[in-house]
Amino acid sequence: MRALRFLTCLPLLTAAIAAVAQTTHAPTVAAAPDPALDPTRVFSENCAACHQEDGKGIEGAFPALAGDKFVLAGPEQVIHVVLEGRGGMPTFKADLTDAQIAAAITHIRTSWGNSAAPVAPETVAAIRTGEAPKPDATKIISAH
Repeated sequence: MRALRFLTCLPLLTAAIAAVAQTTHAPTVAAAPDPALDPTRVFSENCAACHQEDGKGIEGAFPALAGDKFVLAGPEQVIHVVLEGRGGMPTFKADLTDAQIAAAITHIRTSWGNSAAPVAPETVAAIRTGEAPKPDATKIISAH
């Protein structure tokens, strides 16, 4: 009787073991990176028309970002300028997400010989929402 019960349950037990083996050992596929967050692409589509692909800007019109002390200092001032605009620079607050702004600023801080720390989307979000203190306006104005 016990043998009959075991034989009756054996196919069910085998199927359960196979299902568990497939789910626990199935290869995982990494999600493809979001092209909208590619730092080079975000910069090219939103910043390069003025600051140029090489980061050298246009003398007398648009400041160079390559080697710029303002860009290489703490990221808070740059984030604020990108969010709020300044002078001839438009605001990107409504057009770009925190992740896109972080990607663009990371691009300018790590390209053309620049070597500053990357910017996290959480840092942009904190400045956007006012959770982080606003940067000193005199530093922003006197930087260029």
